Amino acid sequence: MPSPEAEAVLLKEALFGVLAEDVKAPFPLPVYDNSAMDGFVLRAGQTERASSQSPARFAVRGTIQAGDAPGRALLKNEAYRIMTGACVPQGGDAVLAQEEARVKDGFLLVEKPLAKGTNVRRKGEEAEKGSQLLSKGAQIHPGVMGILASLGRERVKVYRKPRVSLLATGNELAAPGRPLPLGKIYDSNSSMVGAALRAMRLEPLCVRTLPDRLSAIEKAVGEALRKSDVLVLMGGVSVGEYDYVKEALSRHKAQTLFWKVSQKPGKPLYFARKGRTLVFGLPGNPWSVFMCFYEYVYPALRRLMGYGRPYLFSASLPTEASLKADSGKTLFLKGRISLRGGQFRAGVLTRQSSHMISSLGGANGFMVVPPSSKGVRRGEKVEAHFLPWLV
Repeated sequence: MPSPEAEAVLLKEALFGVLAEDVKAPFPLPVYDNSAMDGFVLRAGQTERASSQSPARFAVRGTIQAGDAPGRALLKNEAYRIMTGACVPQGGDAVLAQEEARVKDGFLLVEKPLAKGTNVRRKGEEAEKGSQLLSKGAQIHPGVMGILASLGRERVKVYRKPRVSLLATGNELAAPGRPLPLGKIYDSNSSMVGAALRAMRLEPLCVRTLPDRLSAIEKAVGEALRKSDVLVLMGGVSVGEYDYVKEALSRHKAQTLFWKVSQKPGKPLYFARKGRTLVFGLPGNPWSVFMCFYEYVYPALRRLMGYGRPYLFSASLPTEASLKADSGKTLFLKGRISLRGGQFRAGVLTRQSSHMISSLGGANGFMVVPPSSKGVRRGEKVEAHFLPWLV
Protein backbone atom coordinates (compact mmCIF):
# COMPACT_ATOMS: atom_id res chain seq x y z
CA MET A 1 0.00 0.00 0.00
CA PRO A 2 1.50 3.39 -0.97
CA SER A 3 2.13 5.76 1.93
CA PRO A 4 -0.19 8.79 2.30
CA GLU A 5 1.21 12.02 0.88
CA ALA A 6 1.02 15.33 2.75
CA GLU A 7 0.13 18.75 1.40
CA ALA A 8 -0.62 22.17 2.88
CA VAL A 9 -4.15 23.47 2.26
CA LEU A 10 -6.19 26.46 3.34
CA LEU A 11 -7.92 25.85 6.65
CA LYS A 12 -11.36 26.27 5.08
CA GLU A 13 -10.53 23.40 2.70
CA ALA A 14 -9.30 21.03 5.41
CA LEU A 15 -12.64 19.92 6.90
CA PHE A 16 -12.74 16.13 7.41
CA GLY A 17 -9.21 15.75 6.14
CA VAL A 18 -6.57 14.09 8.32
CA LEU A 19 -3.75 16.04 9.98
CA ALA A 20 -0.31 15.27 8.59
CA GLU A 21 1.50 17.17 11.34
CA ASP A 22 1.54 17.58 15.11
CA VAL A 23 0.11 20.96 16.09
CA LYS A 24 1.65 22.85 19.01
CA ALA A 25 0.51 26.06 20.65
CA PRO A 26 2.50 29.00 19.22
CA PHE A 27 1.53 31.05 22.27
CA PRO A 28 -0.09 30.35 25.64
CA LEU A 29 -3.84 29.78 25.85
CA PRO A 30 -5.32 32.11 26.93
CA VAL A 31 -2.83 34.59 25.51
CA TYR A 32 -3.36 36.96 28.46
CA ASP A 33 -5.23 37.06 31.77
CA ASN A 34 -8.85 37.86 30.97
CA SER A 35 -12.16 38.22 32.72
CA ALA A 36 -14.49 35.23 32.94
CA MET A 37 -17.55 37.46 33.27
CA ASP A 38 -18.84 41.02 33.28
CA GLY A 39 -17.88 42.81 36.48
CA PHE A 40 -15.15 44.92 38.08
CA VAL A 41 -11.44 44.11 38.10
CA LEU A 42 -9.48 45.02 41.24
CA ARG A 43 -6.67 43.96 43.59
CA ALA A 44 -7.98 41.08 45.74
CA GLY A 45 -5.54 41.82 48.58
CA GLN A 46 -7.33 45.07 49.31
CA THR A 47 -10.58 43.25 50.15
CA GLU A 48 -9.19 41.11 52.99
CA ARG A 49 -11.01 43.09 55.70
CA ALA A 50 -14.07 44.05 53.67
CA SER A 51 -17.47 43.68 55.33
CA SER A 52 -20.96 45.12 55.01
CA GLN A 53 -20.20 47.46 57.94
CA SER A 54 -16.81 48.49 56.52
CA PRO A 55 -16.72 47.91 52.73
CA ALA A 56 -13.53 48.29 50.73
CA ARG A 57 -13.74 51.33 48.41
CA PHE A 58 -12.34 51.44 44.88
CA ALA A 59 -12.47 54.41 42.53
CA VAL A 60 -13.92 53.26 39.17
CA ARG A 61 -11.56 54.60 36.49
CA GLY A 62 -13.32 53.47 33.33
CA THR A 63 -14.38 50.43 31.31
CA ILE A 64 -12.30 47.76 29.59
CA GLN A 65 -14.17 46.09 26.74
CA ALA A 66 -13.28 42.81 25.08
CA GLY A 67 -10.66 43.64 22.47
CA ASP A 68 -9.30 46.66 24.36
CA ALA A 69 -5.68 46.84 25.43
CA PRO A 70 -5.58 48.33 28.97
CA GLY A 71 -4.01 51.79 28.85
CA ARG A 72 -2.14 51.49 32.13
CA ALA A 73 -1.65 49.31 35.20
CA LEU A 74 -4.30 49.12 37.89
CA LEU A 75 -3.24 51.16 40.95
CA LYS A 76 -4.18 50.65 44.58
CA ASN A 77 -7.78 51.48 45.48
CA GLU A 78 -8.76 51.51 41.78
CA ALA A 79 -11.15 49.33 39.79
CA TYR A 80 -12.25 49.11 36.19
CA ARG A 81 -15.55 47.92 34.88
CA ILE A 82 -14.57 44.94 32.69
CA MET A 83 -16.42 42.85 30.12
CA THR A 84 -16.23 39.08 29.62
CA GLY A 85 -13.06 38.12 27.76
CA ALA A 86 -11.44 41.52 28.21
CA CYS A 87 -7.76 41.75 29.11
CA VAL A 88 -7.07 42.10 32.83
CA PRO A 89 -4.76 45.10 33.40
CA GLN A 90 -1.43 44.68 35.15
CA GLY A 91 -1.98 44.77 38.90
CA GLY A 92 -5.52 43.37 38.68
CA ASP A 93 -5.98 39.83 39.94
CA ALA A 94 -9.70 39.35 40.67
CA VAL A 95 -13.06 40.23 39.14
CA LEU A 96 -16.16 40.98 41.21
CA ALA A 97 -19.24 39.76 39.30
CA GLN A 98 -21.56 42.48 38.02
CA GLU A 99 -24.53 41.16 39.99
CA GLU A 100 -22.57 41.32 43.28
CA ALA A 101 -21.27 44.84 42.72
CA ARG A 102 -22.51 48.05 44.36
CA VAL A 103 -21.38 51.36 42.92
CA LYS A 104 -22.06 54.66 44.67
CA ASP A 105 -20.82 58.11 43.69
CA GLY A 106 -18.18 56.66 41.36
CA PHE A 107 -16.84 54.19 43.92
CA LEU A 108 -17.14 50.42 43.93
CA LEU A 109 -18.06 49.15 47.41
CA VAL A 110 -16.95 45.58 48.13
CA GLU A 111 -18.58 44.09 51.23
CA LYS A 112 -16.75 40.75 51.50
CA PRO A 113 -13.24 39.43 50.86
CA LEU A 114 -12.47 38.37 47.29
CA ALA A 115 -9.94 35.59 46.66
CA LYS A 116 -7.06 36.20 44.28
CA GLY A 117 -7.88 34.77 40.84
CA THR A 118 -11.67 34.99 41.29
CA ASN A 119 -13.36 35.05 37.85
CA VAL A 120 -10.01 35.45 36.07
CA ARG A 121 -8.90 33.15 33.26
CA ARG A 122 -5.17 32.91 33.74
CA LYS A 123 -2.67 33.22 30.90
CA GLY A 124 -1.63 29.73 29.79
CA GLU A 125 -4.06 27.88 32.09
CA GLU A 126 -5.42 25.86 29.14
CA ALA A 127 -2.13 25.29 27.35
CA GLU A 128 1.41 26.55 27.70
CA LYS A 129 3.35 27.81 24.70
CA GLY A 130 4.83 24.85 22.83
CA SER A 131 2.47 22.26 24.26
CA GLN A 132 0.98 19.77 21.79
CA LEU A 133 -2.70 20.30 21.13
CA LEU A 134 -3.34 17.99 18.16
CA SER A 135 -1.58 14.88 16.90
CA LYS A 136 -0.77 13.73 13.42
CA GLY A 137 -3.52 11.43 12.20
CA ALA A 138 -6.39 13.33 13.85
CA GLN A 139 -9.49 13.88 11.75
CA ILE A 140 -10.27 17.54 11.17
CA HIS A 141 -13.88 17.82 12.36
CA PRO A 142 -15.51 21.18 13.22
CA GLY A 143 -14.05 21.17 16.74
CA VAL A 144 -10.53 20.71 15.36
CA MET A 145 -11.21 23.50 12.88
CA GLY A 146 -12.01 25.72 15.86
CA ILE A 147 -8.74 24.81 17.59
CA LEU A 148 -6.69 25.53 14.47
CA ALA A 149 -8.45 28.85 13.89
CA SER A 150 -7.83 29.84 17.53
CA LEU A 151 -4.12 29.38 16.85
CA GLY A 152 -4.27 31.74 13.90
CA ARG A 153 -3.63 29.02 11.36
CA GLU A 154 -4.50 29.98 7.79
CA ARG A 155 -3.04 26.77 6.34
CA VAL A 156 -2.64 23.28 7.72
CA LYS A 157 -0.80 20.20 6.54
CA VAL A 158 -3.14 17.31 5.70
CA TYR A 159 -2.86 14.03 3.84
CA ARG A 160 -3.69 14.55 0.19
CA LYS A 161 -6.99 13.17 -1.04
CA PRO A 162 -6.44 10.35 -3.53
CA ARG A 163 -7.44 10.90 -7.16
CA VAL A 164 -10.02 8.28 -8.10
CA SER A 165 -11.32 7.27 -11.53
CA LEU A 166 -14.43 5.13 -12.13
CA LEU A 167 -14.94 3.01 -15.25
CA ALA A 168 -18.08 0.92 -15.72
CA THR A 169 -18.07 -1.63 -18.55
CA GLY A 170 -20.93 -3.38 -20.31
CA ASN A 171 -22.79 -3.21 -23.63
CA GLU A 172 -25.99 -3.50 -21.64
CA LEU A 173 -25.52 -0.25 -19.72
CA ALA A 174 -27.69 2.76 -20.49
CA ALA A 175 -27.47 6.23 -18.95
CA PRO A 176 -30.29 7.18 -16.54
CA GLY A 177 -32.67 9.77 -17.95
CA ARG A 178 -32.96 8.18 -21.40
CA PRO A 179 -35.49 5.68 -22.76
CA LEU A 180 -34.51 2.10 -21.93
CA PRO A 181 -34.30 -0.16 -25.00
CA LEU A 182 -35.05 -3.85 -24.67
CA GLY A 183 -31.94 -5.72 -23.56
CA LYS A 184 -30.47 -2.72 -21.71
CA ILE A 185 -30.29 -1.80 -18.01
CA TYR A 186 -29.58 1.55 -16.43
CA ASP A 187 -26.06 2.04 -15.10
CA SER A 188 -26.62 2.29 -11.33
CA ASN A 189 -23.06 1.40 -10.34
CA SER A 190 -21.47 4.65 -11.53
CA SER A 191 -23.96 6.76 -9.57
CA MET A 192 -23.75 4.52 -6.50
CA VAL A 193 -19.95 4.40 -6.25
CA GLY A 194 -19.65 8.06 -7.25
CA ALA A 195 -21.98 8.92 -4.37
CA ALA A 196 -19.98 6.73 -1.98
CA LEU A 197 -16.84 8.66 -2.94
CA ARG A 198 -18.52 12.03 -2.50
CA ALA A 199 -19.74 10.92 0.94
CA MET A 200 -16.02 10.49 1.72
CA ARG A 201 -15.47 14.01 0.33
CA LEU A 202 -13.68 12.62 -2.70
CA GLU A 203 -14.76 13.99 -6.05
CA PRO A 204 -14.17 11.37 -8.77
CA LEU A 205 -11.56 12.42 -11.31
CA CYS A 206 -13.61 10.85 -14.09
CA VAL A 207 -16.69 8.63 -14.38
CA ARG A 208 -17.10 6.78 -17.67
CA THR A 209 -19.28 3.99 -19.05
CA LEU A 210 -17.57 1.82 -21.65
CA PRO A 211 -18.74 -0.84 -24.12
CA ASP A 212 -17.43 -4.38 -23.96
CA ARG A 213 -14.71 -3.65 -26.50
CA LEU A 214 -11.07 -4.33 -25.67
CA SER A 215 -9.68 -1.34 -27.56
CA ALA A 216 -12.02 1.09 -25.78
CA ILE A 217 -11.32 -0.38 -22.36
CA GLU A 218 -7.56 -0.50 -22.97
CA LYS A 219 -7.50 3.18 -23.97
CA ALA A 220 -9.62 4.34 -21.05
CA VAL A 221 -7.59 2.25 -18.59
CA GLY A 222 -4.34 3.75 -19.89
CA GLU A 223 -5.62 7.30 -19.44
CA ALA A 224 -6.93 6.56 -15.96
CA LEU A 225 -3.71 4.86 -14.81
CA ARG A 226 -1.67 7.90 -15.79
CA LYS A 227 -3.67 10.39 -13.69
CA SER A 228 -5.20 8.36 -10.85
CA ASP A 229 -4.09 7.11 -7.46
CA VAL A 230 -6.93 4.59 -7.46
CA LEU A 231 -8.77 3.14 -10.44
CA VAL A 232 -12.08 1.37 -9.83
CA LEU A 233 -13.54 -0.73 -12.64
CA MET A 234 -17.04 -2.17 -12.42
CA GLY A 235 -17.86 -5.23 -14.51
CA GLY A 236 -15.79 -7.24 -16.95
CA VAL A 237 -13.59 -9.07 -14.41
CA SER A 238 -15.11 -12.56 -14.58
CA VAL A 239 -14.47 -15.32 -17.14
CA GLY A 240 -17.05 -14.34 -19.76
CA GLU A 241 -16.18 -14.08 -23.45
CA TYR A 242 -16.53 -10.28 -23.29
CA ASP A 243 -14.80 -9.69 -19.96
CA TYR A 244 -11.80 -7.65 -21.09
CA VAL A 245 -10.75 -5.75 -17.97
CA LYS A 246 -7.91 -8.06 -16.86
CA GLU A 247 -6.50 -8.25 -20.40
CA ALA A 248 -6.61 -4.47 -20.80
CA LEU A 249 -4.72 -4.07 -17.54
CA SER A 250 -2.13 -6.69 -18.45
CA ARG A 251 -1.41 -4.76 -21.67
CA HIS A 252 -0.54 -1.79 -19.45
CA LYS A 253 1.70 -4.06 -17.36
CA ALA A 254 -0.41 -3.80 -14.21
CA GLN A 255 0.71 -6.32 -11.59
CA THR A 256 -2.09 -8.66 -10.53
CA LEU A 257 -2.07 -9.08 -6.74
CA PHE A 258 -5.13 -11.32 -6.49
CA TRP A 259 -8.19 -12.41 -8.43
CA LYS A 260 -11.18 -14.21 -6.93
CA VAL A 261 -12.09 -14.27 -3.27
CA SER A 262 -13.95 -17.06 -1.50
CA GLN A 263 -16.94 -14.86 -0.70
CA LYS A 264 -20.53 -14.27 -1.77
CA PRO A 265 -21.28 -11.91 -3.38
CA GLY A 266 -18.17 -10.63 -5.17
CA LYS A 267 -16.19 -13.79 -5.88
CA PRO A 268 -14.49 -12.40 -9.06
CA LEU A 269 -13.01 -9.41 -7.20
CA TYR A 270 -9.72 -8.35 -8.81
CA PHE A 271 -6.88 -6.28 -7.34
CA ALA A 272 -3.77 -5.02 -9.15
CA ARG A 273 -1.16 -2.31 -9.00
CA LYS A 274 0.62 -0.19 -11.59
CA GLY A 275 3.39 1.84 -9.95
CA ARG A 276 1.69 3.75 -7.13
CA THR A 277 -1.78 3.33 -8.65
CA LEU A 278 -4.11 0.80 -7.02
CA VAL A 279 -6.60 -0.95 -9.29
CA PHE A 280 -9.81 -2.58 -8.10
CA GLY A 281 -11.89 -4.65 -10.51
CA LEU A 282 -15.34 -5.10 -9.01
CA PRO A 283 -17.93 -7.57 -10.32
CA GLY A 284 -20.73 -5.88 -12.24
CA ASN A 285 -23.78 -6.84 -10.18
CA PRO A 286 -24.88 -3.86 -8.04
CA TRP A 287 -24.91 -5.59 -4.64
CA SER A 288 -21.48 -7.07 -5.38
CA VAL A 289 -20.19 -3.62 -6.33
CA PHE A 290 -21.64 -2.03 -3.20
CA MET A 291 -20.26 -4.65 -0.81
CA CYS A 292 -16.83 -4.87 -2.45
CA PHE A 293 -16.50 -1.10 -2.45
CA TYR A 294 -17.07 -0.79 1.30
CA GLU A 295 -15.11 -3.89 2.30
CA TYR A 296 -12.09 -3.34 0.02
CA VAL A 297 -11.97 0.02 -1.77
CA TYR A 298 -13.24 2.16 1.12
CA PRO A 299 -10.51 1.08 3.61
CA ALA A 300 -7.80 1.45 0.95
CA LEU A 301 -8.94 5.00 0.22
CA ARG A 302 -9.09 5.86 3.91
CA ARG A 303 -5.58 4.49 4.40
CA LEU A 304 -4.37 6.75 1.58
CA MET A 305 -6.18 9.64 3.28
CA GLY A 306 -4.18 9.05 6.47
CA TYR A 307 -6.79 7.37 8.67
CA GLY A 308 -5.29 5.09 11.31
CA ARG A 309 -8.49 2.99 11.46
CA PRO A 310 -9.60 2.67 7.86
CA TYR A 311 -12.06 -0.20 8.04
CA LEU A 312 -15.79 -0.13 8.71
CA PHE A 313 -16.61 -0.20 12.41
CA SER A 314 -17.55 -3.73 13.43
CA ALA A 315 -19.16 -5.39 16.42
CA SER A 316 -20.48 -8.80 17.40
CA LEU A 317 -24.27 -8.51 17.62
CA PRO A 318 -27.15 -10.94 18.32
CA THR A 319 -29.15 -11.81 15.22
CA GLU A 320 -32.89 -11.34 14.92
CA ALA A 321 -33.24 -14.42 12.69
CA SER A 322 -31.39 -17.64 11.93
CA LEU A 323 -28.82 -17.33 9.13
CA LYS A 324 -27.74 -20.05 6.76
CA ALA A 325 -24.03 -20.42 6.07
CA ASP A 326 -22.07 -21.59 3.05
CA SER A 327 -19.64 -24.44 3.65
CA GLY A 328 -16.91 -22.87 1.52
CA LYS A 329 -17.53 -19.12 1.28
CA THR A 330 -17.84 -16.14 3.59
CA LEU A 331 -21.28 -14.59 3.17
CA PHE A 332 -21.94 -10.86 3.27
CA LEU A 333 -25.62 -10.13 3.86
CA LYS A 334 -27.46 -6.83 3.53
CA GLY A 335 -28.43 -5.94 7.06
CA ARG A 336 -30.34 -3.54 9.23
CA ILE A 337 -28.72 -2.73 12.59
CA SER A 338 -31.18 -1.40 15.16
CA LEU A 339 -31.05 -0.35 18.80
CA ARG A 340 -33.60 -2.15 20.97
CA GLY A 341 -33.73 -2.17 24.74
CA GLY A 342 -30.35 -0.46 24.91
CA GLN A 343 -28.66 -3.11 22.74
CA PHE A 344 -27.73 -3.15 19.06
CA ARG A 345 -29.21 -6.07 17.15
CA ALA A 346 -28.57 -7.38 13.64
CA GLY A 347 -31.39 -7.94 11.19
CA VAL A 348 -31.04 -9.36 7.69
CA LEU A 349 -32.93 -7.85 4.77
CA THR A 350 -34.69 -9.64 1.94
CA ARG A 351 -33.58 -9.83 -1.72
CA GLN A 352 -29.94 -10.82 -1.10
CA SER A 353 -29.03 -11.90 -4.65
CA SER A 354 -26.08 -10.04 -6.13
CA HIS A 355 -28.14 -8.40 -8.88
CA MET A 356 -30.79 -7.12 -6.47
CA ILE A 357 -30.41 -3.53 -5.30
CA SER A 358 -33.82 -2.49 -3.95
CA SER A 359 -33.22 -3.61 -0.34
CA LEU A 360 -30.10 -1.41 -0.10
CA GLY A 361 -32.49 1.45 0.73
CA GLY A 362 -32.92 -0.01 4.20
CA ALA A 363 -29.38 -1.28 4.70
CA ASN A 364 -27.05 0.29 7.24
CA GLY A 365 -24.68 -2.62 7.70
CA PHE A 366 -23.41 -6.00 6.55
CA MET A 367 -23.76 -9.29 8.41
CA VAL A 368 -20.67 -11.46 7.89
CA VAL A 369 -21.26 -15.21 8.12
CA PRO A 370 -18.06 -17.32 7.99
CA PRO A 371 -17.90 -20.66 6.15
CA SER A 372 -19.71 -23.31 8.18
CA SER A 373 -22.02 -26.27 7.95
CA LYS A 374 -24.12 -25.04 10.86
CA GLY A 375 -25.05 -21.41 10.23
CA VAL A 376 -26.08 -18.94 12.93
CA ARG A 377 -29.17 -19.47 15.05
CA ARG A 378 -31.48 -16.66 16.09
CA GLY A 379 -30.08 -14.81 19.11
CA GLU A 380 -26.53 -15.98 18.48
CA LYS A 381 -23.95 -13.36 17.68
CA VAL A 382 -22.75 -12.48 14.21
CA GLU A 383 -20.06 -10.06 13.04
CA ALA A 384 -21.74 -6.85 11.88
CA HIS A 385 -20.03 -4.14 9.83
CA PHE A 386 -21.56 -0.70 10.30
CA LEU A 387 -21.92 1.43 7.19
CA PRO A 388 -20.65 5.02 7.58
CA TRP A 389 -24.07 6.63 7.86
CA LEU A 390 -24.93 4.56 10.94
CA VAL A 391 -21.99 5.62 13.16
